[in-house]
Amino acid sequence: MGQTALLTYALIKSGLTPEDSTVARALARLEVARHSGTYDQACLALALAAAGRPEDQQRLQRVLDTLVEIRGKRGTWAYPGGLEDLSNTQFALLGLHAGVKAGGTIPADLWRSVARAVGRYRAKDRGFSYQMGGNQGSQSMTAAGIGSLAICRLHLQQGAPKDPAPGDRLINDGLHWLDRHFGPQNHLYTWYGIERVGALTGRERIGGEDWYGVGAGAILGLQREDGSFAGDLPGTAYSLLFLNRATGPSTGKGARSSQTAKRWVYSLRQGGIHLQGIGRDPCQIWISAWSKPLRELHAWPGEIRRGLRITKVVWFVNGHAVKEIMSESTMANETQRFEFEQSFTQPGKYQVQAQVHLLAPPPGGEAGPGIADSIPRVVNSQAMLVEFKPKAFDPLVQVALEHARNLIDLARLDGQRASASASTKGAGHPAGLAIDGDYHTHWRAAQTDRKPSLRIKLKRPILADTILLTQPLSWPIQSGALPRVFEAEVEINGKLVGVIRMHSDERRKGRLSFSEPLKVSSMRITLTSVVPGADPEMGGGLGEVELLLGD
Repeated sequence: MGQTALLTYALIKSGLTPEDSTVARALARLEVARHSGTYDQACLALALAAAGRPEDQQRLQRVLDTLVEIRGKRGTWAYPGGLEDLSNTQFALLGLHAGVKAGGTIPADLWRSVARAVGRYRAKDRGFSYQMGGNQGSQSMTAAGIGSLAICRLHLQQGAPKDPAPGDRLINDGLHWLDRHFGPQNHLYTWYGIERVGALTGRERIGGEDWYGVGAGAILGLQREDGSFAGDLPGTAYSLLFLNRATGPSTGKGARSSQTAKRWVYSLRQGGIHLQGIGRDPCQIWISAWSKPLRELHAWPGEIRRGLRITKVVWFVNGHAVKEIMSESTMANETQRFEFEQSFTQPGKYQVQAQVHLLAPPPGGEAGPGIADSIPRVVNSQAMLVEFKPKAFDPLVQVALEHARNLIDLARLDGQRASASASTKGAGHPAGLAIDGDYHTHWRAAQTDRKPSLRIKLKRPILADTILLTQPLSWPIQSGALPRVFEAEVEINGKLVGVIRMHSDERRKGRLSFSEPLKVSSMRITLTSVVPGADPEMGGGLGEVELLLGD
């Protein structure tokens, strides 16, 4: 499930939306799956936060709470079995960071204590190692250490800008280590760590080289004909996250993938203030760069490469102020991109602008005694056009969403097991496979059973208003091999409540809605009409039986 969550996160960061059938089905599966370890929980937090669906907010908070609870005694994370390590720790922090950005909460003192604990992973050569007290650093773990400390620093500065965050010296030491050891390599996990270093520290060059260009060249050289990278699913996810600069709002570069460019990516690279946006509901928008002329005009002496002294940024959509973000103006702003989220739910075109309030240096070319002599300035960006065209409804998305709400499966996960029995069963296809929460398994009756029936008993009554039936999926069997149910009678608690006429397309479900919710203790489903398949030895059956309540 951790791998599924990681891949879902990578797909969303690559431009797919939660409305795409692949992502929707993955999110639905993640909703009813069990997650135990640090990697599972962290990747689930990344996926839920990236999806940005309001209905996931409570679950996202539970995941954050779990990550906080399973933190080790030494202040970092393990699997949770075994010793704590920097790899688990960096993923835990990525999940917490994404969850807090998406509206979740964690204890305010966690960032500082974790930063101190991460410092103990510094190796004797001033890189970072997998476990505490190592002698030599590695590229992957040094990137993990820098990224982890930078995340902690970011949240501490947001909470109390004047209170210096721990780890600045360690971050600088780690960056110097990377400068000395950076070079081409084929470890995809490491490249994803390098992307986070660039994003979170604002660096465009490591070891004097364009880290993105070097990494993209190495990664694309590993792509296979089937589209994967090095033939490995996690590695493919790391490759997509690197190529799309998934930590993008801090890098100022945005997503570069041509696939992403087709899906809800917006860019403005004219004028003094460049803007970038990705997504639709919500759309993440940020300042991606300041033009050189703008920095030359308003930067303080010696700070032209570091940025501008900004007091606040006000965001406007179609001329209306929608977000105000304050900033610490006593020093040049190096990495903050003033990111905000805006939902575009109605079709149309929207104009997004940033109004930047900054402090210019006093005249005469000298900094003078300080901020008191600075000159307030207001600079407006040009308008970035955001156009929203609604996507046509995909019936497979509805299938996935209903799967996630299946009350029988949710009761099973809570320990309230249901039982199933059948009039007959085909070889290897018992009745229980119709209520196991998996579309790829099915109950099948014996070929001689002319009126197959399935009986389901629930440990506790379930209040429901809709019953759904799924045809057995033909994959990987040749299409048309399995019999298809045409009609089925449904009894609830011993009483006939209706007849379901099934769809011929195996991806569509048969549906029966009750006039009012019923307390369901038992069900009997009788297959009254079955269309034979290509294989005469196979009897009729059902892929999944589901109960729903409400919309």
